[in-house]
This record gives sequence, structure tokens and C-alpha cells, in this order.
Amino acid sequence: MARGRRGIRWLVVGAAAVLLAGACSSSGSSGRSGHPNGAAVSIPAPPKAEPIDLAELPVPPTAPSASPGACTTAVNPRGTGCISAVSAGGFLDDRTVLATLTYAGAPAAPDPASVYSGSQLAMIRTDGTTFPGGAAWQCLTCGIPAANKAGASTSLGAAQPFSDGSRILAGNNIVDCGQYTFTDARCTGAAIHIYPIRWNTTADGSGAGGLIYGIKLNPDNVHVGWNRILFPATADDTFSELAYYGRLTFDPKPATGEPRVPRYDLTEITGLFSADEPFGTFLRVDPATPTRLTYQQNHVLGEFKGWTGDGAEALGIADVQSDNLDHVATSLATGTTRRLDADPAYSDPVTSSPDSQWTVAMDVRYHDRFSFFAALPGVPPITDALPTGAAESAGYNIHQRRLFEPYLYDRYGDRGDYHGQQLNTCATGPCTTLATGPGSTADDPLWASMADSYFSPGATEIVYWQTYPAAADCGPAVGDPTTCPPSSEPGGRTSRLMLAKLTSRTPRPTPAVRPLPDTVAWGTPYRAGDPTPVLPHLPAGTYTLRGRTAGTAAVTVAENSTKTGVLSISVTYANFNDDGLDVINGTESVQNKGTSASDITFHENLALTGRHTGTKKTSEPGGYTISPRAVISGTYDPVGTMTTTLDGHTYHQPGSF
Repeated sequence: MARGRRGIRWLVVGAAAVLLAGACSSSGSSGRSGHPNGAAVSIPAPPKAEPIDLAELPVPPTAPSASPGACTTAVNPRGTGCISAVSAGGFLDDRTVLATLTYAGAPAAPDPASVYSGSQLAMIRTDGTTFPGGAAWQCLTCGIPAANKAGASTSLGAAQPFSDGSRILAGNNIVDCGQYTFTDARCTGAAIHIYPIRWNTTADGSGAGGLIYGIKLNPDNVHVGWNRILFPATADDTFSELAYYGRLTFDPKPATGEPRVPRYDLTEITGLFSADEPFGTFLRVDPATPTRLTYQQNHVLGEFKGWTGDGAEALGIADVQSDNLDHVATSLATGTTRRLDADPAYSDPVTSSPDSQWTVAMDVRYHDRFSFFAALPGVPPITDALPTGAAESAGYNIHQRRLFEPYLYDRYGDRGDYHGQQLNTCATGPCTTLATGPGSTADDPLWASMADSYFSPGATEIVYWQTYPAAADCGPAVGDPTTCPPSSEPGGRTSRLMLAKLTSRTPRPTPAVRPLPDTVAWGTPYRAGDPTPVLPHLPAGTYTLRGRTAGTAAVTVAENSTKTGVLSISVTYANFNDDGLDVINGTESVQNKGTSASDITFHENLALTGRHTGTKKTSEPGGYTISPRAVISGTYDPVGTMTTTLDGHTYHQPGSF
């Protein structure tokens, strides 16, 4: 989306401090569409663009093929392996990052180079120096004896170091070098152990434990957060994810459960959701007036994404405004949820700086891809009480091709003409060590940024990684005018490791984080063997939500046949005005179609007046139908259309693929 057009929409945010007061306040105030419920707080002027230098970090040579022995000394004279892929991990220190390398083409045993095979954890220097072997990289887990990694999973991605420098959370494992830090020359393969992480889900402790998805180390180095995916059990159900918080507890000799090897167990577990409130929505039934809905911006997290730098808030994505998934931070202590960004584009992976004052998000806000769905301001998140997040995010990728780019923004998020700063444009600094040739520049949109990114301890550098698409995921056949020539990385490698240097900043001491409590008062305690929770939802009925300034929304909620969730929501707006600026009239509805694909159908006929003018409409009589399964399959093939106009600009949905 062009900056001028985006500024038109978000003048609302800059025009009144009240829009951000509730969303960004740490004082416990709440609001909808960023509107406060309590005293306003002072929002500083947005930061100016800062100089950023970009570099591509060195990695081992690319394997000519995956065939055994393809990685010869002619390809890598040091005999330390060749790779086919790379992904980023966190910083061990201000000059060393972790990376997950996929080695390929290793010779067979007993050749010493045979250990450079498969997914391995490595260190990479960021300052131009080398390790004792003469390379800027060093494999940590290559050659670990089998006895030292019994029961561990082979996935070592999203590596997150502990502050002691001798342990790393990698995949669903803890990599441990005992008394040595990983940069110590004495930390060899023989000294390293990889311990699996297990979540006990049975009352008697038996079995392999539960599926752990998206695990993130809390900065207190004691606790972690993760997701549990709930797939639809019946056609009436919808996709959902539950976030959990627990303590890492080492058990050197477990008596129950598998694998029965030294391992880390997740203990003292709390679900980061309330068992007494509708799940995934800020709407509540007013106990004093049961026909009225209220809006309380707390206890909502959506998919768990990580932590603020102090570990006190869990990061997630939620609908603060209708059909607009934004990042939120929810306090473990109070349950208050604050909005981190407010752009109509879809964003997902998110990382906080050590001091919690800056955020890097992978976002698609550089174009209009989601404006057809989310660009109309002033609409409260009512229909979002039926879980629609997967449907809303459909189309953020093209098959396996991601469309994210990294954006840096401050604690207070989007306001006025400020929409953060894209890290990889080379507009405010040089791009120093990038490869040459087509498709190799830092801001080439064909290179898509992936989860996750990481700040250096001193918050002066950010590491992220990117992938390059296959030719089949480009071109008119997938609704994209561009084509994708082969990658110009060495050997045609389709992933790379990037470093953004914030050159005007000086390193800051990493704030100390004390261990957090094991309990979360507003959450739901978890006991092993508990059945899958039946999540509360808005009960069937007819309600009224009053605009904070004026007007009403008449809401009708219907439950599914098993009364385990919401089947449909319909809304009629009458001069609904929530912020004193935007007035909404018209109707909208959303319905779970009750199909095996859990299809969601939207009907929109909304009109906006006031500071902005616009409409949001679906083709009728069928509306706009999308399957949440499209997110998993990487496809986008809706039935019907949805179109939004805003201040004279018309936004259409992307083409099907």
C-alpha cells in the first residue's frame, strides 16, 4: 500500500491520543479499536527513521547435491561440511548468533566429515572474526555421541540461548554443555548433551506426552510458553490454539513416560486463557444487563508468539479491530492486553527487544494484500467472536512462498504517518556484504522473511533469515505478475541469514530478569490427564453493544448443534461510533458452514462516514467463503468476493492460487 493511502486511514490514530491510550498503556486501561477505558496516557512522537546497515552472514558452502560424498574437499577444503539450508537462532553474545544448518552431501562413515549431516546447531560470527578452525562458523552438535542425545528430536530450529551461555532451547530440546559456555574451546561434542522436553498429558504419567508447538523461552530462563493446536473434531468445530505457560524442570532419571531418559519436563502449567470468559474475544456479556455486551481488553492472547524482553507479558495475535489480526501483549500478572500494532496488513512472527521498547514483526504491510478484508476503520471485533483468525490470514503465503518482510517499530506502534521502519530497504544505510546478481539484494521482495528474528543482547543488531521461492510459486498462475529466476546465492541455495545493524545505537546493558511466579491468577491451571477443555463462548442470544461515543450494534449469536461453540453471528450497526471519528452503519455476519473443511462465510454490507468514508461489501447472495485449511495448505481459493473502499480507493482480494 502506498504510504499516502495508508496515512489517510491511520490519521485516526494520530489525531486522538485516546486511540492509543487504552491499547498501549501499561497502566491497565483497556479499549476497543484502541479506544481507552480510563485515563489517557501520554504517547510520544514517533521515532524518526534510523540508519541501518545490512549484511548477509557467512555460512558453509552449498552442497552440490544431497548424494553421499557430494561435499568434497574441493567444495569445502576444511572438510567441515556443506549445507542445503540455513535458519536463524538467537544471539549467544553481541558477536555470535546461533543458526540451524541443514548439512547435505557428507561422505559415509568412518570419514571424519560424515558427522556433518542433517539438521545441526551452529554458531556464526557477526563481526568478521573467525573461530579457531579458521571459519566464521562452527558446528556445535555435529558428532555428538548417540548416548548424549538419547530421546531428543532431530529438529533444532528456533534456537534460543539461556543467559548462562551453556544451554540452548532448540526445537523441543535443551542443548547443554554443562560447566562450559558454548564459545569455550572445551565445549566439544563429547561435552554436549541434548535433552528432550516432555509435556505430560496423562494422569499416570505414561506415554510420549503432548504435542508442543512454537515453544519460546521466557527471559527469566525458568519458564516457557507454547501452543496446543485443537483441530476440528466435528464439522461444527473450528480451528483454535491454546497458549500454555510452564516451568522447565530437569529430571535426570524419570520413572514414567517416554522417552525414559534424562529430560526436561514441563511442570506447574497454566493455560493462558480464562475458563470463565468467552475464548478468543474481548466481548463479555454484562452480568448486570444480560442483553448487553461489554468490551474488556484483557485475557486474550490468540496464538502464542513469544515474550516481551522482561518476560512479564506474553505476545500473541488477536482481533482488536474487526477482521484485523494485530500483535498484542498480555500481562501474566494482571491479564491486561495491549495492542502493539494497528495496520490492516497481516503480521505474524514477532520479537521484543531486551528492554521491551522495540518490536520486530514479520509483516506484509508493504502492499495492499489484506486491505480488502481489514482496511475499514471503526468496526468493533464482534464477528471475530466466532474464531475467524485462520480465515483472516489466508493468503499471507503463496503455497510455500512467504510474503513477510521485517519491520521495526517502537512500543507505541502505528500512529499518524508512522508505520514502523522496514529493516531491509537499504534506504537509510548501506547493504555491505550481499551477494551480487539478480535476486540477491536485501530488499528484493522475492526473498521472504521467516520466523523468527532476534535482537542482540545490546539491542544494536537484529538477525533474521529469508527464503527464496520455487518458480512454481511465482507468476500469473498464482496471481502474481512477477516471475522467479533461480536464486543467485552460491550453489542456488534458497535460504540466507541476514543481519541488520542499527548503526546509530550504542549497546545497552541487558536488563536482568528475575524468575517469574509459577502461577498465572487469571489463567486456567492444567493437570495432567485433564480432558481437552471445552472453551467458553458467547452464548446464543440477542445483545446490544453500545458505541463509546454514540450508536449501537444489535448482535445475534447462534450456537452450533452441540452447543460447544458459536455457529454464526450477525450484526446491525446504527450510527455506531466508537472513537468520535468514524461512524458505521449497515450489516455484517459470519457463519461456520458446518462442512468438513470448517468453511467460514462472511456477508458484509457496511458504510463508513465521518473522518473517513468507505464501504465493505461481499458478493451476494452467496457472500465470501474461505476455508481455514487454506492456511495449512498454502492455497487461497475463496468462493465469492469481498471488496473494501476507503477514501476513494478500492481494495480487491488477491487472485486465487
